[in-house]
Amino acid sequence: MEALLKTAARMRTDPGVQAHFHASADLYRRWSPEGHLHFGYWRWPMSPFRRRAMLEEMVELVVGELHAAEGDRLADMGCGYGAAARLVAREHGACVEAVTIVEEQAIEGQIAALAAGLDHLVRMRHDDFTRTGLADRSIDGVYALESLCYGTGAAKADAIAQIARIIKPGGRLALVDGFLLKRPSGIRKRMVRTVEQGWALPCFPQRDAFIDALDAHGFTDIRVRDLSWNVALCAAHGPLMMVQGWMERRLKGTRLNALEQAHLKSCLLGIVLGTQRDLFRYLMITARKD
Repeated sequence: MEALLKTAARMRTDPGVQAHFHASADLYRRWSPEGHLHFGYWRWPMSPFRRRAMLEEMVELVVGELHAAEGDRLADMGCGYGAAARLVAREHGACVEAVTIVEEQAIEGQIAALAAGLDHLVRMRHDDFTRTGLADRSIDGVYALESLCYGTGAAKADAIAQIARIIKPGGRLALVDGFLLKRPSGIRKRMVRTVEQGWALPCFPQRDAFIDALDAHGFTDIRVRDLSWNVALCAAHGPLMMVQGWMERRLKGTRLNALEQAHLKSCLLGIVLGTQRDLFRYLMITARKD
């Protein structure tokens, strides 16, 4: 652990992203005590009230697309606290290189992996997922859960280029994220930018640009699946959770800070954005590297 702390201090960080996740840590813990920082996937006959089950189902859905075998080496790009990485290691026996730009997430995630007896399979890396330091063609499969949106530009080409570099020929990529289908205008442009700023995003990925970038970096068999309706029930947990958190703060005589307020505003407007079907979709994208 001492070595991890020393390494973390040397890593490149993004102050805006760091500040967002630090300020919002309590809100994220309320969402998932285990540390999942993404929406969950609902399918019949799951209970729509069991958020943890939906969150874990999303992980299994995405990682299932990698066809991972025991001993495979996977990369979790933008892993948060490593909750998904621990689940993947436990259920699939895969070794996971879990990359996060947030120092406290890397430290807490490694402690959690150690406590779960999974530290031999999960390696938390405090690093930029566009500069992982992983060797060329060393990874069997890559997954990302609502994290590549932190890459640069509408195509997120810097993140895709890094994945293309580290993944083995024939290796698979699977990810979920919110995607714009076209350029927003008017009041919807302001709404999108408010959501992006509240979550410290440079911008949302744009579906067609993202797919073009995958193609340009040697990915084939690119498939797109719309999961918008499957995540809606989990997303609906957000408003009630936010009201509960606000009431608890008021009863304690404290207030949300500016970054927390921006986060909650983004969560609420994000639900509204999800209803704009001509503009925005929650998608799963899978591809194979030639």
